[in-house]
Amino acid sequence: MTDNTYQPAKVWTWDKSAGGAFANINRPVSGPTHEKTLPVGKHPLQLYSLGTPNGQKVTIMLEELLALGVTGAEYDAWLIRIGDGDQFSSGFVEVNPNSKIPALRDHTHNPPIRVFESGSILLYLAEKFGYFLPQDLAKTD
Repeated sequence: MTDNTYQPAKVWTWDKSAGGAFANINRPVSGPTHEKTLPVGKHPLQLYSLGTPNGQKVTIMLEELLALGVTGAEYDAWLIRIGDGDQFSSGFVEVNPNSKIPALRDHTHNPPIRVFESGSILLYLAEKFGYFLPQDLAKTD
């Protein structure tokens, strides 16, 4: 049975209370909600993330690079508490305007390069350091 009484609003408005607590880590608008600079450590690579599956991918790759002896892969990792809205801070939005973890800033360039989305970060690191990508296309199997 179909309910034909529903009429969509002429102008959509965001109901912040809908969706529960976890839904609030996303939002349909862009830009920061508060001012807060991101910390910067002593290493050239600065990783801003959390221990979610996507967040762990980058950490695993960086640790694998370090295990191979790639000293340029040394990094500082900073916790972004998505449940607290850290991803909406002005500093984080400056690195990733999508307000999603993980995000990486590479300070070996001037100005620093910002890379976001786990797949993009993995590809960036693989190309930067020359590991984990086949050099011969026949070796992709």
